[in-house]
Amino acid sequence: MLGLQKKVWLSSLVKCIHAIRTSNSSSQLIPSYFKIPHVRLRHRHSSSLLKTRNLSSGNGEVSHAVTGSAGDESLFGKCPALTNVCRYSTSSDDNLSLSNVKVQKYLSYLKNSYEEATKSLDQDNVKTVNSLKDLMDALEEMEHVKSEIKELQELAKDVSAGNEMQQLADSDLKDAQVKLLSLEEKVLISMVPADPLDDTDISIEVSAGVGGQEAMLFCREIFEMYQNYADFMGWEMETTGYEVTDIGGLRHGSADICGKSVYRHLKYEGGIHRVQRVPKTEKAGRIHTSTVSVAVMPQPTEIDVQIATKDLKIETKRASGAGGQHVNTTDSAVRILHIPTGIAVESQKERSQHKNKEECMQKLRRLLYQKQLDESYSQYSSSRKLQVGTKARSEKIRTYNYPQDRVTDHRIGVSVHNLPSLLGGSDLLHSLVCKVISEADRENIFEVIEEFNARQTAES
Repeated sequence: MLGLQKKVWLSSLVKCIHAIRTSNSSSQLIPSYFKIPHVRLRHRHSSSLLKTRNLSSGNGEVSHAVTGSAGDESLFGKCPALTNVCRYSTSSDDNLSLSNVKVQKYLSYLKNSYEEATKSLDQDNVKTVNSLKDLMDALEEMEHVKSEIKELQELAKDVSAGNEMQQLADSDLKDAQVKLLSLEEKVLISMVPADPLDDTDISIEVSAGVGGQEAMLFCREIFEMYQNYADFMGWEMETTGYEVTDIGGLRHGSADICGKSVYRHLKYEGGIHRVQRVPKTEKAGRIHTSTVSVAVMPQPTEIDVQIATKDLKIETKRASGAGGQHVNTTDSAVRILHIPTGIAVESQKERSQHKNKEECMQKLRRLLYQKQLDESYSQYSSSRKLQVGTKARSEKIRTYNYPQDRVTDHRIGVSVHNLPSLLGGSDLLHSLVCKVISEADRENIFEVIEEFNARQTAES
């Protein structure tokens, strides 16, 4: 189908020819956008309409997790949370809107920073330009769409254009307004620098908590949910620990996950996952409550965490458990204590003492790195509802209620139904993950803007 601009141009051509045939003063009837067609055509932008998936909240309201258009096989298509994560209000009454005074001040500051950085492209200025490039592009495109909306509004009111053209203009006006809203969201997101850890690979640990055998059975289901989610997202997942029970439960499972934006998607999964259901071992039919703890830790390099040898106490012992003649014959199991923090790790997975020592050092490095992150996040954003990593392990973040076929995320007050589908780790879990990311980004934006304005007030 022809775009609106071409249709308007052709319609104007027909009207002009008709006017020439019926009037001697035809030049006065030629619309300005027909005289200079390139003015209208030079700012054409393609826009793919966003689809939304409804998430039924606990209070009966409907929330929306933005999803990509059908057929988009890219990562951004699978997870629009990286681009348009949530619907922000654009009214001046909302604290997070482009018309808000505080937001405008911060936006002006970023614009000035970008302009100053482009004047002298040294190493620091290049970083500034690169970090603000998406924001400046979104602002420029937003101005183009605003201009297009203004023209469409005038055309929709133009009685002389005819009903067909008015209806066409009205239809394209709605599309342009949707695109403008999407761009305003993109501007808000781009105002806050991305977390440098978002593209970091992770280690995930799932451990059975309160609830005995039932907790261990649910621990296995949660671990498998993340396995399925990793497959759904196209990530690579390598299981590094898997302690099973006699009835098929899981005491503790750990894995390394590698891929695009792994930490961004899973960093808010850390915490207590609670299940409410009738256990298989329950004869009276009573509903039991059990818990599983999940820890998500970014994988640091040796440069990220420096560990002094004098701070380590290394012990070796004989491995236990299944293993044939190797068990209880060699001191292959390793336990390492980090004296300054009291953190202890151990490994007996490998038959080689050297390999078990390497495994312990990797575990210790991750735990120390996570400790640094927790302290950093605590100082930076102590008021945030959505905490990251092991800091949230004592917090109940999600409840899986089997009798009601419902999963509730307590941090954002959103519930979804079809529990088996969510545990399958595909699009329903992905929608909930994107919703959590959406709210976290909103908190982050609000926090950065408030901090900026408070600093400006103090300096003035």
